[in-house]
Amino acid sequence: MAGLRADARRSEAALVAAARKAVAEVGLEVSTNEIVKRAGVGPGTFYRRFPSRQALLETILLEVIDELEDQARAALEDPDPGQGFARLLRALTLSQVENKGLSDALVAQGGSPEADKARERLRDLIRRATERAQRAGAVRPDLSWADVPFLAAAAAGMTQSCLDLHAGAMQRDRVLAVLLAGTANSGPELPGKPATFAERRKETAE
Repeated sequence: MAGLRADARRSEAALVAAARKAVAEVGLEVSTNEIVKRAGVGPGTFYRRFPSRQALLETILLEVIDELEDQARAALEDPDPGQGFARLLRALTLSQVENKGLSDALVAQGGSPEADKARERLRDLIRRATERAQRAGAVRPDLSWADVPFLAAAAAGMTQSCLDLHAGAMQRDRVLAVLLAGTANSGPELPGKPATFAERRKETAE
């Protein structure tokens, strides 16, 4: 936003803030009309600030993923590798719970080179945190770092009701605690072999 007039900067900031909130609540399918309505600006202002809806969505999603990367780096700096791993799994879970658009973005394939690089950086941080905890003996050796995003997605996707039972305020934390207990360096061996990233990509394509 450098070099913009004060009113232009305010309009752009309003659009980004509105888009972030809308994407968090609705997901990537949120319309341009919904974004400009929430921002309190007109369509003309939108297109003066951003070339397309996709450009705005990518801007805010890259911001959110960047914030998640910061949390992953903080987990890597935790003096207790096991606690750092647990911290990262919680962050991955809660970020997807609080932001539907982030969950959609993590599932999506392709996109711009910037989006691809952001996902690559996040994958690398997950790998490093997982392997660090495994070297410390805090995480089972047969767990693949590529399993971790699926564990977070499973906890994040927990429904509010099942078999007429309604989840309380602590239900997600309880599910996450069970998942973390399953990653501990104990218990029965996991089925199959940990898949490489290339194998995961192949399975998705098929």
